[in-house]
Amino acid sequence: MATTDPDPRPDEPDEPDDEELTRIAALIDAGNDAFLQGEFRTAHALFDRAADAAAPFEQALYVRTSALVNRASAADRLGDHPAAVASFREALGLCDRLAEAVRGDAAGTAVVVVLRAGVLVNLAQALQNTGDFDAAQTSLELARALLAPVRPEDGTAADTAELLIGCLVALTALTIQREQWARAHELATESLEVVTLHHPGLTGRPLLNLATIHEATGRPDLAEDFAHQAVAAFLASDTPAGVAEARQSLAQTYLRSGRLDEAEELLTEGQGYFERTGMAAQSALGLDLLGLLAVLRGDPVRADELYVQSVARFEESGAVVSAAEVRVRLAAGLHAEGRYEESEAHISAALSVFAAAGLGLRCAQADFFHATLLEDRLSHGAGAGAGTGAGTGPGAVTDPALLGRALGLAVPAALAIDAVRFTLASGQQRERWNREFAAPAMRLAFRLAARAGAAELVSELIESQCAGTPLMDGSPDASAADGRAGDPSPAPPRFLGPSAFPDLPDPSAPGGQPGPTDTFRLGTALAGVAASAGLRVSPPPRLALHPTGPVALDPYISHAETRYGGRIRETRVVPTW
Repeated sequence: MATTDPDPRPDEPDEPDDEELTRIAALIDAGNDAFLQGEFRTAHALFDRAADAAAPFEQALYVRTSALVNRASAADRLGDHPAAVASFREALGLCDRLAEAVRGDAAGTAVVVVLRAGVLVNLAQALQNTGDFDAAQTSLELARALLAPVRPEDGTAADTAELLIGCLVALTALTIQREQWARAHELATESLEVVTLHHPGLTGRPLLNLATIHEATGRPDLAEDFAHQAVAAFLASDTPAGVAEARQSLAQTYLRSGRLDEAEELLTEGQGYFERTGMAAQSALGLDLLGLLAVLRGDPVRADELYVQSVARFEESGAVVSAAEVRVRLAAGLHAEGRYEESEAHISAALSVFAAAGLGLRCAQADFFHATLLEDRLSHGAGAGAGTGAGTGPGAVTDPALLGRALGLAVPAALAIDAVRFTLASGQQRERWNREFAAPAMRLAFRLAARAGAAELVSELIESQCAGTPLMDGSPDASAADGRAGDPSPAPPRFLGPSAFPDLPDPSAPGGQPGPTDTFRLGTALAGVAASAGLRVSPPPRLALHPTGPVALDPYISHAETRYGGRIRETRVVPTW
Protein backbone atom coordinates (compact mmCIF):
# COMPACT_ATOMS: atom_id res chain seq x y z
CA MET A 1 0.00 0.00 0.00
CA ALA A 2 1.32 3.43 -0.91
CA THR A 3 1.40 6.10 1.79
CA THR A 4 0.96 9.88 1.79
CA ASP A 5 4.67 10.79 1.95
CA PRO A 6 5.52 14.41 1.04
CA ASP A 7 5.50 15.22 -2.67
CA PRO A 8 9.12 15.07 -3.96
CA ARG A 9 8.46 17.75 -6.60
CA PRO A 10 9.77 21.30 -6.02
CA ASP A 11 7.29 24.01 -5.12
CA GLU A 12 5.50 25.68 -8.03
CA PRO A 13 2.57 28.11 -8.28
CA ASP A 14 -1.04 26.94 -8.28
CA GLU A 15 -0.42 24.10 -5.86
CA PRO A 16 -3.33 22.86 -3.71
CA ASP A 17 -3.78 24.63 -0.40
CA ASP A 18 -3.11 22.94 2.91
CA GLU A 19 -6.78 22.29 3.55
CA GLU A 20 -7.18 20.47 0.24
CA LEU A 21 -4.05 18.36 0.80
CA THR A 22 -5.24 17.48 4.30
CA ARG A 23 -8.60 16.36 2.92
CA ILE A 24 -6.96 14.16 0.25
CA ALA A 25 -4.53 12.67 2.77
CA ALA A 26 -7.43 11.90 5.12
CA LEU A 27 -9.22 10.02 2.33
CA ILE A 28 -6.12 7.92 1.65
CA ASP A 29 -5.55 7.24 5.35
CA ALA A 30 -9.19 6.19 5.79
CA GLY A 31 -8.89 3.97 2.75
CA ASN A 32 -5.76 2.35 4.19
CA ASP A 33 -7.59 1.63 7.44
CA ALA A 34 -10.54 0.09 5.58
CA PHE A 35 -8.18 -2.00 3.43
CA LEU A 36 -6.34 -3.41 6.44
CA GLN A 37 -9.67 -4.38 7.99
CA GLY A 38 -10.69 -6.22 4.82
CA GLU A 39 -13.33 -3.68 3.80
CA PHE A 40 -12.14 -3.54 0.20
CA ARG A 41 -15.23 -1.95 -1.37
CA THR A 42 -15.06 0.94 1.09
CA ALA A 43 -11.31 1.26 0.58
CA HIS A 44 -11.70 1.33 -3.21
CA ALA A 45 -14.31 4.08 -3.03
CA LEU A 46 -12.12 6.20 -0.71
CA PHE A 47 -9.02 5.81 -2.88
CA ASP A 48 -11.07 6.64 -5.98
CA ARG A 49 -12.25 9.88 -4.35
CA ALA A 50 -8.69 10.75 -3.34
CA ALA A 51 -7.37 10.16 -6.88
CA ASP A 52 -10.09 12.33 -8.38
CA ALA A 53 -9.52 15.08 -5.81
CA ALA A 54 -5.78 15.18 -6.54
CA ALA A 55 -6.15 15.07 -10.35
CA PRO A 56 -6.49 18.85 -10.98
CA PHE A 57 -3.27 19.71 -9.18
CA GLU A 58 0.08 19.26 -10.88
CA GLN A 59 1.79 19.55 -7.51
CA ALA A 60 -0.22 16.60 -6.14
CA LEU A 61 1.21 14.04 -8.59
CA TYR A 62 2.77 11.94 -5.84
CA VAL A 63 -0.43 11.90 -3.80
CA ARG A 64 -2.49 11.01 -6.88
CA THR A 65 -0.05 8.22 -7.74
CA SER A 66 -0.36 6.83 -4.22
CA ALA A 67 -4.15 6.93 -4.46
CA LEU A 68 -4.10 5.15 -7.84
CA VAL A 69 -1.80 2.42 -6.51
CA ASN A 70 -4.02 1.85 -3.51
CA ARG A 71 -7.18 1.90 -5.64
CA ALA A 72 -5.63 -0.73 -7.90
CA SER A 73 -4.71 -2.91 -4.91
CA ALA A 74 -8.30 -2.73 -3.66
CA ALA A 75 -9.63 -3.59 -7.14
CA ASP A 76 -7.28 -6.57 -7.26
CA ARG A 77 -8.58 -7.87 -3.93
CA LEU A 78 -12.14 -7.37 -5.17
CA GLY A 79 -11.32 -9.58 -8.15
CA ASP A 80 -11.40 -6.86 -10.80
CA HIS A 81 -7.92 -7.71 -12.04
CA PRO A 82 -8.12 -5.92 -15.44
CA ALA A 83 -9.14 -2.68 -13.68
CA ALA A 84 -6.26 -3.15 -11.26
CA VAL A 85 -3.78 -3.56 -14.13
CA ALA A 86 -5.12 -0.40 -15.78
CA SER A 87 -4.75 1.63 -12.56
CA PHE A 88 -1.23 0.37 -11.94
CA ARG A 89 -0.22 1.27 -15.50
CA GLU A 90 -1.70 4.75 -15.06
CA ALA A 91 0.35 5.09 -11.87
CA LEU A 92 3.51 4.08 -13.78
CA GLY A 93 2.80 6.87 -16.24
CA LEU A 94 2.64 9.36 -13.37
CA CYS A 95 5.94 7.97 -12.08
CA ASP A 96 7.51 8.98 -15.39
CA ARG A 97 6.24 12.54 -14.93
CA LEU A 98 7.48 12.60 -11.34
CA ALA A 99 10.93 11.36 -12.38
CA GLU A 100 11.21 14.16 -14.93
CA ALA A 101 10.12 16.75 -12.37
CA VAL A 102 12.77 15.76 -9.79
CA ARG A 103 15.63 15.28 -12.23
CA GLY A 104 18.85 16.37 -10.49
CA ASP A 105 17.32 16.06 -7.00
CA ALA A 106 18.90 12.95 -5.44
CA ALA A 107 16.44 12.69 -2.55
CA GLY A 108 13.42 13.18 -4.78
CA THR A 109 14.74 10.68 -7.31
CA ALA A 110 15.19 8.06 -4.58
CA VAL A 111 11.58 8.52 -3.51
CA VAL A 112 10.33 8.09 -7.07
CA VAL A 113 12.51 4.99 -7.62
CA VAL A 114 11.00 3.29 -4.57
CA LEU A 115 7.49 4.37 -5.62
CA ARG A 116 7.99 2.95 -9.13
CA ALA A 117 9.33 -0.33 -7.73
CA GLY A 118 6.28 -0.63 -5.51
CA VAL A 119 3.94 -0.07 -8.44
CA LEU A 120 5.79 -2.74 -10.45
CA VAL A 121 5.56 -5.31 -7.63
CA ASN A 122 1.83 -4.75 -7.25
CA LEU A 123 1.31 -4.69 -11.01
CA ALA A 124 2.99 -8.11 -11.21
CA GLN A 125 0.45 -9.54 -8.76
CA ALA A 126 -2.46 -8.24 -10.81
CA LEU A 127 -0.91 -9.50 -14.06
CA GLN A 128 -0.40 -12.91 -12.47
CA ASN A 129 -4.05 -13.00 -11.50
CA THR A 130 -4.99 -12.47 -15.17
CA GLY A 131 -2.67 -15.32 -16.23
CA ASP A 132 -0.12 -13.04 -17.94
CA PHE A 133 2.87 -14.67 -16.25
CA ASP A 134 5.47 -13.39 -18.70
CA ALA A 135 4.49 -9.77 -18.14
CA ALA A 136 4.37 -10.39 -14.38
CA GLN A 137 7.90 -11.83 -14.48
CA THR A 138 9.14 -8.81 -16.45
CA SER A 139 7.53 -6.43 -13.97
CA LEU A 140 9.15 -8.16 -10.99
CA GLU A 141 12.56 -8.24 -12.67
CA LEU A 142 12.33 -4.50 -13.29
CA ALA A 143 11.40 -3.96 -9.63
CA ARG A 144 14.32 -6.05 -8.39
CA ALA A 145 16.69 -4.12 -10.64
CA LEU A 146 15.45 -0.83 -9.18
CA LEU A 147 15.82 -2.16 -5.63
CA ALA A 148 19.19 -3.88 -6.17
CA PRO A 149 21.22 -0.98 -4.68
CA VAL A 150 18.95 -0.89 -1.63
CA ARG A 151 20.26 -2.68 1.46
CA PRO A 152 17.77 -2.90 4.36
CA GLU A 153 20.48 -4.13 6.72
CA ASP A 154 22.28 -0.79 6.24
CA GLY A 155 19.42 1.14 7.81
CA THR A 156 17.03 1.52 4.89
CA ALA A 157 13.57 2.83 5.74
CA ALA A 158 11.04 0.28 6.94
CA ASP A 159 8.75 0.85 3.94
CA THR A 160 11.61 0.00 1.56
CA ALA A 161 12.36 -3.21 3.47
CA GLU A 162 8.65 -4.05 3.27
CA LEU A 163 8.77 -3.48 -0.49
CA LEU A 164 11.74 -5.83 -0.88
CA ILE A 165 9.81 -8.46 1.08
CA GLY A 166 6.79 -7.90 -1.14
CA CYS A 167 8.94 -8.48 -4.21
CA LEU A 168 10.15 -11.83 -2.82
CA VAL A 169 6.62 -12.88 -1.88
CA ALA A 170 5.34 -11.93 -5.35
CA LEU A 171 8.14 -13.91 -7.01
CA THR A 172 7.18 -16.89 -4.85
CA ALA A 173 3.53 -16.61 -5.89
CA LEU A 174 4.56 -16.43 -9.55
CA THR A 175 6.73 -19.54 -9.35
CA ILE A 176 3.88 -21.35 -7.56
CA GLN A 177 1.57 -20.51 -10.45
CA ARG A 178 4.19 -21.72 -12.92
CA GLU A 179 4.69 -24.90 -10.89
CA GLN A 180 8.45 -24.32 -10.56
CA TRP A 181 8.25 -25.98 -7.19
CA ALA A 182 11.93 -26.13 -6.22
CA ARG A 183 12.38 -22.43 -7.01
CA ALA A 184 9.10 -21.57 -5.26
CA HIS A 185 10.26 -23.35 -2.13
CA GLU A 186 13.61 -21.55 -2.18
CA LEU A 187 11.94 -18.16 -2.58
CA ALA A 188 9.33 -18.86 0.11
CA THR A 189 12.02 -19.94 2.54
CA GLU A 190 14.18 -16.92 1.72
CA SER A 191 11.26 -14.52 2.10
CA LEU A 192 10.34 -16.08 5.45
CA GLU A 193 13.88 -15.58 6.70
CA VAL A 194 14.00 -11.96 5.46
CA VAL A 195 10.58 -11.16 6.93
CA THR A 196 11.45 -12.69 10.30
CA LEU A 197 14.61 -10.59 10.42
CA HIS A 198 13.26 -7.25 9.20
CA HIS A 199 9.45 -7.20 9.53
CA PRO A 200 7.98 -10.03 11.68
CA GLY A 201 4.49 -8.59 11.31
CA LEU A 202 4.43 -9.70 7.67
CA THR A 203 5.34 -13.35 8.29
CA GLY A 204 1.87 -14.67 7.44
CA ARG A 205 2.23 -14.44 3.66
CA PRO A 206 5.47 -16.48 3.32
CA LEU A 207 4.04 -19.07 5.71
CA LEU A 208 0.88 -19.27 3.60
CA ASN A 209 2.98 -19.68 0.46
CA LEU A 210 4.84 -22.57 2.09
CA ALA A 211 1.52 -24.17 3.02
CA THR A 212 0.36 -23.86 -0.59
CA ILE A 213 3.59 -25.37 -1.95
CA HIS A 214 3.48 -28.40 0.34
CA GLU A 215 -0.24 -28.97 -0.22
CA ALA A 216 0.23 -28.90 -4.00
CA THR A 217 3.14 -31.35 -3.90
CA GLY A 218 1.76 -34.01 -1.61
CA ARG A 219 2.90 -33.07 1.90
CA PRO A 220 -0.34 -32.37 3.80
CA ASP A 221 1.45 -32.72 7.15
CA LEU A 222 3.77 -29.79 6.45
CA ALA A 223 0.99 -27.92 4.66
CA GLU A 224 -1.13 -28.10 7.80
CA ASP A 225 1.77 -26.98 10.00
CA PHE A 226 2.45 -23.92 7.87
CA ALA A 227 -1.25 -23.06 7.48
CA HIS A 228 -1.73 -23.08 11.28
CA GLN A 229 1.32 -20.83 11.65
CA ALA A 230 0.02 -18.50 8.94
CA VAL A 231 -3.30 -18.18 10.81
CA ALA A 232 -1.43 -17.31 14.01
CA ALA A 233 0.77 -14.77 12.20
CA PHE A 234 -2.19 -13.02 10.55
CA LEU A 235 -4.06 -12.95 13.87
CA ALA A 236 -1.00 -11.42 15.55
CA SER A 237 -0.81 -8.71 12.88
CA ASP A 238 -4.60 -8.07 12.98
CA THR A 239 -5.09 -8.93 9.30
CA PRO A 240 -8.57 -10.48 9.01
CA ALA A 241 -8.37 -11.09 5.25
CA GLY A 242 -5.12 -12.99 5.75
CA VAL A 243 -6.68 -15.04 8.55
CA ALA A 244 -9.56 -16.00 6.25
CA GLU A 245 -7.18 -16.97 3.42
CA ALA A 246 -4.99 -19.04 5.74
CA ARG A 247 -8.03 -20.87 7.14
CA GLN A 248 -9.15 -21.57 3.58
CA SER A 249 -5.72 -23.09 2.92
CA LEU A 250 -6.06 -25.15 6.09
CA ALA A 251 -9.43 -26.40 4.85
CA GLN A 252 -7.72 -27.75 1.72
CA THR A 253 -5.44 -29.92 3.85
CA TYR A 254 -8.48 -31.18 5.79
CA LEU A 255 -10.21 -32.11 2.52
CA ARG A 256 -7.11 -34.00 1.40
CA SER A 257 -6.97 -35.97 4.64
CA GLY A 258 -10.72 -36.72 4.71
CA ARG A 259 -11.56 -34.44 7.66
CA LEU A 260 -14.69 -33.22 5.91
CA ASP A 261 -16.59 -31.75 8.86
CA GLU A 262 -13.61 -29.61 9.90
CA ALA A 263 -13.10 -28.51 6.31
CA GLU A 264 -16.76 -27.59 5.89
CA GLU A 265 -16.74 -25.42 9.02
CA LEU A 266 -13.74 -23.43 7.82
CA LEU A 267 -14.97 -23.15 4.23
CA THR A 268 -18.46 -22.00 5.22
CA GLU A 269 -17.11 -19.39 7.63
CA GLY A 270 -14.56 -18.17 5.11
CA GLN A 271 -17.05 -18.03 2.24
CA GLY A 272 -19.25 -15.73 4.27
CA TYR A 273 -16.31 -13.40 4.88
CA PHE A 274 -15.19 -13.39 1.23
CA GLU A 275 -18.72 -12.74 -0.04
CA ARG A 276 -19.26 -9.98 2.50
CA THR A 277 -16.00 -8.18 1.71
CA GLY A 278 -16.21 -8.67 -2.05
CA MET A 279 -13.02 -10.78 -2.38
CA ALA A 280 -14.07 -12.35 -5.68
CA ALA A 281 -11.00 -14.50 -6.30
CA GLN A 282 -11.04 -16.04 -2.82
CA SER A 283 -14.81 -16.46 -3.05
CA ALA A 284 -14.36 -18.32 -6.37
CA LEU A 285 -11.74 -20.57 -4.76
CA GLY A 286 -14.11 -21.21 -1.88
CA LEU A 287 -16.83 -22.32 -4.31
CA ASP A 288 -14.30 -24.64 -5.96
CA LEU A 289 -13.39 -26.21 -2.62
CA LEU A 290 -17.03 -26.52 -1.60
CA GLY A 291 -17.56 -28.32 -4.91
CA LEU A 292 -14.82 -30.77 -4.01
CA LEU A 293 -16.44 -31.24 -0.61
CA ALA A 294 -19.73 -32.08 -2.35
CA VAL A 295 -17.93 -34.65 -4.52
CA LEU A 296 -16.36 -36.27 -1.47
CA ARG A 297 -19.80 -36.45 0.17
CA GLY A 298 -21.37 -38.09 -2.87
CA ASP A 299 -23.39 -35.14 -4.18
CA PRO A 300 -22.21 -34.68 -7.79
CA VAL A 301 -25.15 -32.49 -8.80
CA ARG A 302 -24.34 -29.95 -6.09
CA ALA A 303 -20.65 -30.18 -7.00
CA ASP A 304 -21.37 -29.31 -10.63
CA GLU A 305 -23.43 -26.30 -9.55
CA LEU A 306 -20.63 -25.01 -7.36
CA TYR A 307 -17.97 -25.61 -10.02
CA VAL A 308 -20.00 -23.68 -12.61
CA GLN A 309 -20.35 -20.76 -10.19
CA SER A 310 -16.64 -20.90 -9.44
CA VAL A 311 -15.65 -20.84 -13.13
CA ALA A 312 -17.95 -17.88 -13.78
CA ARG A 313 -16.61 -15.90 -10.83
CA PHE A 314 -12.97 -16.59 -11.69
CA GLU A 315 -13.54 -15.57 -15.31
CA GLU A 316 -15.44 -12.43 -14.32
CA SER A 317 -12.41 -11.38 -12.28
CA GLY A 318 -9.97 -12.18 -15.09
CA ALA A 319 -8.38 -15.16 -13.28
CA VAL A 320 -8.44 -17.40 -16.34
CA VAL A 321 -5.87 -19.96 -15.14
CA SER A 322 -7.79 -20.60 -11.93
CA ALA A 323 -11.00 -20.90 -13.95
CA ALA A 324 -9.30 -23.45 -16.21
CA GLU A 325 -8.30 -25.58 -13.23
CA VAL A 326 -11.92 -25.70 -12.09
CA ARG A 327 -13.04 -26.59 -15.62
CA VAL A 328 -10.97 -29.79 -15.42
CA ARG A 329 -12.75 -30.79 -12.21
CA LEU A 330 -16.11 -29.87 -13.74
CA ALA A 331 -15.27 -32.11 -16.69
CA ALA A 332 -15.08 -35.12 -14.37
CA GLY A 333 -18.64 -34.58 -13.14
CA LEU A 334 -20.00 -34.08 -16.63
CA HIS A 335 -18.21 -37.25 -17.76
CA ALA A 336 -19.80 -39.23 -14.94
CA GLU A 337 -23.21 -38.04 -16.14
CA GLY A 338 -22.46 -39.22 -19.68
CA ARG A 339 -22.15 -35.66 -21.06
CA TYR A 340 -18.94 -36.46 -22.92
CA GLU A 341 -18.92 -33.63 -25.43
CA GLU A 342 -19.40 -31.02 -22.70
CA SER A 343 -16.72 -32.70 -20.61
CA GLU A 344 -14.20 -32.65 -23.44
CA ALA A 345 -15.06 -29.05 -24.28
CA HIS A 346 -14.11 -27.99 -20.75
CA ILE A 347 -10.83 -29.93 -20.90
CA SER A 348 -10.01 -28.41 -24.29
CA ALA A 349 -10.71 -24.90 -22.98
CA ALA A 350 -8.52 -25.54 -19.94
CA LEU A 351 -5.66 -26.86 -22.06
CA SER A 352 -5.76 -23.75 -24.25
CA VAL A 353 -5.38 -21.54 -21.17
CA PHE A 354 -2.58 -23.64 -19.67
CA ALA A 355 -0.67 -23.70 -22.95
CA ALA A 356 -1.03 -19.94 -23.45
CA ALA A 357 0.34 -19.38 -19.94
CA GLY A 358 3.27 -21.75 -20.49
CA LEU A 359 2.14 -24.18 -17.78
CA GLY A 360 3.61 -27.40 -19.14
CA LEU A 361 2.98 -29.65 -16.15
CA ARG A 362 -0.67 -28.63 -15.94
CA CYS A 363 -1.03 -29.46 -19.64
CA ALA A 364 0.49 -32.89 -18.97
CA GLN A 365 -1.78 -33.47 -15.98
CA ALA A 366 -4.84 -32.41 -17.97
CA ASP A 367 -3.86 -34.73 -20.82
CA PHE A 368 -3.37 -37.60 -18.37
CA PHE A 369 -6.78 -36.90 -16.84
CA HIS A 370 -8.37 -36.69 -20.29
CA ALA A 371 -6.82 -40.05 -21.24
CA THR A 372 -8.20 -41.53 -18.02
CA LEU A 373 -11.71 -40.39 -18.94
CA LEU A 374 -11.35 -41.84 -22.44
CA GLU A 375 -10.22 -45.16 -20.95
CA ASP A 376 -13.28 -45.10 -18.72
CA ARG A 377 -15.49 -44.68 -21.77
CA LEU A 378 -13.81 -47.64 -23.42
CA SER A 379 -14.22 -49.77 -20.31
CA HIS A 380 -17.89 -49.00 -19.80
CA GLY A 381 -19.27 -49.26 -23.32
CA ALA A 382 -19.32 -45.54 -24.10
CA GLY A 383 -17.16 -45.58 -27.22
CA ALA A 384 -18.24 -44.04 -30.46
CA GLY A 385 -17.54 -47.19 -32.47
CA ALA A 386 -19.25 -50.52 -32.48
CA GLY A 387 -17.98 -53.85 -31.33
CA THR A 388 -17.29 -55.35 -27.96
CA GLY A 389 -13.67 -55.83 -26.99
CA ALA A 390 -12.55 -59.20 -25.80
CA GLY A 391 -10.96 -59.57 -22.41
CA THR A 392 -11.47 -55.96 -21.35
CA GLY A 393 -14.40 -56.36 -19.00
CA PRO A 394 -18.20 -56.36 -19.29
CA GLY A 395 -19.52 -53.63 -21.50
CA ALA A 396 -16.11 -52.72 -22.83
CA VAL A 397 -15.86 -51.52 -26.41
CA THR A 398 -13.23 -51.53 -29.08
CA ASP A 399 -13.20 -48.09 -30.65
CA PRO A 400 -9.88 -47.69 -32.49
CA ALA A 401 -10.23 -43.93 -32.81
CA LEU A 402 -11.04 -43.43 -29.12
CA LEU A 403 -8.29 -45.81 -28.04
CA GLY A 404 -5.80 -44.07 -30.33
CA ARG A 405 -6.68 -40.69 -28.83
CA ALA A 406 -6.31 -42.01 -25.29
CA LEU A 407 -2.95 -43.62 -26.06
CA GLY A 408 -1.65 -40.53 -27.85
CA LEU A 409 -2.46 -38.42 -24.79
CA ALA A 410 -1.36 -40.86 -22.10
CA VAL A 411 2.17 -41.76 -23.21
CA PRO A 412 3.64 -38.23 -23.65
CA ALA A 413 1.85 -37.06 -20.49
CA ALA A 414 3.22 -40.00 -18.48
CA LEU A 415 6.75 -39.34 -19.73
CA ALA A 416 6.51 -35.65 -18.75
CA ILE A 417 5.08 -36.39 -15.30
CA ASP A 418 7.66 -39.13 -14.74
CA ALA A 419 10.49 -36.74 -15.73
CA VAL A 420 9.71 -34.50 -12.77
CA ARG A 421 11.30 -36.95 -10.35
CA PHE A 422 14.71 -36.47 -11.99
CA THR A 423 14.69 -32.84 -10.80
CA LEU A 424 14.44 -33.90 -7.14
CA ALA A 425 17.43 -34.01 -4.83
CA SER A 426 17.00 -37.26 -2.89
CA GLY A 427 15.86 -40.81 -3.37
CA GLN A 428 13.06 -40.29 -0.84
CA GLN A 429 11.69 -37.38 -2.84
CA ARG A 430 11.89 -39.30 -6.10
CA GLU A 431 10.19 -42.34 -4.57
CA ARG A 432 7.33 -40.22 -3.28
CA TRP A 433 6.82 -38.44 -6.60
CA ASN A 434 6.96 -41.76 -8.42
CA ARG A 435 4.45 -43.40 -6.08
CA GLU A 436 1.90 -40.57 -5.98
CA PHE A 437 2.13 -39.06 -9.46
CA ALA A 438 4.37 -40.80 -11.99
CA ALA A 439 3.42 -44.45 -11.37
CA PRO A 440 -0.35 -43.94 -11.93
CA ALA A 441 0.40 -42.09 -15.18
CA MET A 442 2.77 -44.83 -16.38
CA ARG A 443 0.27 -47.56 -15.44
CA LEU A 444 -2.33 -45.87 -17.62
CA ALA A 445 0.12 -45.72 -20.54
CA PHE A 446 0.92 -49.44 -20.13
CA ARG A 447 -2.76 -50.40 -19.95
CA LEU A 448 -3.67 -48.48 -23.07
CA ALA A 449 -0.65 -49.73 -25.01
CA ALA A 450 -1.52 -53.33 -24.08
CA ARG A 451 -5.16 -52.77 -24.94
CA ALA A 452 -4.15 -51.46 -28.35
CA GLY A 453 -1.97 -54.53 -28.92
CA ALA A 454 1.07 -52.28 -29.37
CA ALA A 455 3.67 -54.84 -28.32
CA GLU A 456 6.61 -52.75 -29.50
CA LEU A 457 5.38 -49.72 -27.53
CA VAL A 458 4.95 -51.88 -24.41
CA SER A 459 8.51 -53.15 -24.75
CA GLU A 460 9.78 -49.59 -25.23
CA LEU A 461 7.95 -48.47 -22.09
CA ILE A 462 9.51 -51.36 -20.17
CA GLU A 463 12.98 -50.51 -21.47
CA SER A 464 12.42 -46.85 -20.58
CA GLN A 465 11.33 -47.65 -17.03
CA CYS A 466 14.41 -49.82 -16.54
CA ALA A 467 16.83 -47.12 -17.73
CA GLY A 468 18.02 -46.17 -14.25
CA THR A 469 18.83 -42.79 -12.70
CA PRO A 470 22.35 -41.47 -13.40
CA LEU A 471 24.04 -39.02 -11.05
CA MET A 472 24.33 -35.50 -12.41
CA ASP A 473 27.70 -34.22 -13.53
CA GLY A 474 28.47 -30.70 -12.32
CA SER A 475 26.64 -28.37 -9.98
CA PRO A 476 22.88 -28.25 -9.39
CA ASP A 477 22.77 -25.20 -11.63
CA ALA A 478 23.49 -27.49 -14.55
CA SER A 479 20.01 -28.99 -14.33
CA ALA A 480 18.10 -28.29 -17.50
CA ALA A 481 14.83 -28.64 -15.65
CA ASP A 482 15.71 -26.23 -12.86
CA GLY A 483 18.19 -23.76 -14.21
CA ARG A 484 16.46 -21.82 -16.98
CA ALA A 485 15.15 -18.42 -16.01
CA GLY A 486 11.40 -18.25 -16.49
CA ASP A 487 11.19 -21.89 -17.57
CA PRO A 488 7.88 -23.41 -16.41
CA SER A 489 9.36 -26.91 -16.10
CA PRO A 490 8.17 -28.53 -12.87
CA ALA A 491 10.50 -29.18 -9.96
CA PRO A 492 8.67 -30.03 -6.72
CA PRO A 493 10.20 -29.10 -3.36
CA ARG A 494 12.00 -31.53 -1.12
CA PHE A 495 9.94 -33.89 1.01
CA LEU A 496 10.84 -35.02 4.51
CA GLY A 497 8.78 -37.00 6.99
CA PRO A 498 7.72 -35.86 10.49
CA SER A 499 10.69 -37.73 12.00
CA ALA A 500 12.92 -35.01 10.58
CA PHE A 501 11.72 -32.64 13.32
CA PRO A 502 12.57 -34.41 16.60
CA ASP A 503 13.66 -31.27 18.43
CA LEU A 504 10.75 -28.98 17.58
CA PRO A 505 8.18 -28.22 20.30
CA ASP A 506 4.89 -30.06 20.19
CA PRO A 507 2.07 -27.45 20.20
CA SER A 508 -0.31 -30.03 21.67
CA ALA A 509 1.90 -30.67 24.70
CA PRO A 510 1.16 -28.85 27.98
CA GLY A 511 2.81 -25.45 27.83
CA GLY A 512 3.90 -26.12 24.28
CA GLN A 513 1.56 -23.79 22.40
CA PRO A 514 3.82 -21.31 20.59
CA GLY A 515 3.24 -17.58 20.75
CA PRO A 516 3.64 -15.25 17.76
CA THR A 517 7.45 -15.01 17.99
CA ASP A 518 7.75 -18.77 18.45
CA THR A 519 5.51 -19.25 15.43
CA PHE A 520 7.87 -17.21 13.26
CA ARG A 521 10.91 -19.15 14.49
CA LEU A 522 9.16 -22.49 14.04
CA GLY A 523 8.17 -21.60 10.48
CA THR A 524 11.75 -20.74 9.58
CA ALA A 525 13.03 -23.96 11.17
CA LEU A 526 10.53 -26.12 9.30
CA ALA A 527 11.27 -24.37 6.03
CA GLY A 528 14.99 -24.91 6.50
CA VAL A 529 14.59 -28.60 7.23
CA ALA A 530 12.25 -29.06 4.27
CA ALA A 531 14.89 -27.51 2.02
CA SER A 532 17.71 -29.89 3.01
CA ALA A 533 19.87 -30.95 0.06
CA GLY A 534 20.61 -34.32 -1.49
CA LEU A 535 22.26 -35.81 -4.55
CA ARG A 536 21.21 -34.34 -7.86
CA VAL A 537 20.45 -36.71 -10.72
CA SER A 538 19.97 -36.45 -14.48
CA PRO A 539 17.17 -37.79 -16.66
CA PRO A 540 17.93 -41.27 -18.02
CA PRO A 541 19.55 -41.62 -21.44
CA ARG A 542 17.71 -42.42 -24.63
CA LEU A 543 17.75 -46.14 -25.44
CA ALA A 544 18.60 -47.58 -28.83
CA LEU A 545 16.64 -50.81 -29.33
CA HIS A 546 18.72 -52.19 -32.23
CA PRO A 547 22.07 -51.32 -33.84
CA THR A 548 20.32 -49.60 -36.73
CA GLY A 549 16.89 -49.31 -35.23
CA PRO A 550 14.89 -46.58 -33.52
CA VAL A 551 15.35 -44.93 -30.14
CA ALA A 552 12.75 -46.16 -27.65
CA LEU A 553 9.75 -43.85 -27.39
CA ASP A 554 11.50 -41.27 -29.59
CA PRO A 555 8.36 -39.78 -31.17
CA TYR A 556 6.60 -39.65 -27.79
CA ILE A 557 9.63 -38.01 -26.12
CA SER A 558 9.83 -35.40 -28.87
CA HIS A 559 6.11 -34.75 -28.64
CA ALA A 560 6.26 -34.38 -24.84
CA GLU A 561 9.21 -31.98 -24.94
CA THR A 562 7.50 -29.88 -27.60
CA ARG A 563 4.06 -29.88 -25.96
CA TYR A 564 5.03 -29.51 -22.32
CA GLY A 565 8.52 -27.99 -22.37
CA GLY A 566 11.47 -29.15 -20.30
CA ARG A 567 13.75 -32.12 -20.83
CA ILE A 568 12.33 -35.64 -20.76
CA ARG A 569 15.48 -37.64 -21.56
CA GLU A 570 19.21 -37.04 -21.92
CA THR A 571 20.52 -36.42 -25.42
CA ARG A 572 23.02 -39.30 -25.28
CA VAL A 573 21.91 -42.68 -26.67
CA VAL A 574 22.76 -45.98 -24.93
CA PRO A 575 22.43 -49.36 -26.71
CA THR A 576 20.19 -51.99 -25.09
CA TRP A 577 21.40 -55.08 -26.99
